[in-house]
Amino acid sequence: MKWMCPVCGYPDLDEPAYEGTSPSFQICPSCGTEFGYDDATVTHEELRAIWIDNGCKWWWQEQPPPASWDPQAQLSNLV
Repeated sequence: MKWMCPVCGYPDLDEPAYEGTSPSFQICPSCGTEFGYDDATVTHEELRAIWIDNGCKWWWQEQPPPASWDPQAQLSNLV
């Protein structure tokens, strides 16, 4: 099973960002949000705005984005 990033809409997280109120501390390879750390004092909406303002760049440099990766389409997952 895969889960979606609540910040950027990336659909392939290996575990949920939160199980109830417990963060996974997983890092989204798309936007780079670490759940339980980056979102401890900033909302997902604020983190999303920062990611968008910075050009929706793929975060994880050790792994290229999937060939079909489209950050704008990915954001539509959040609607």
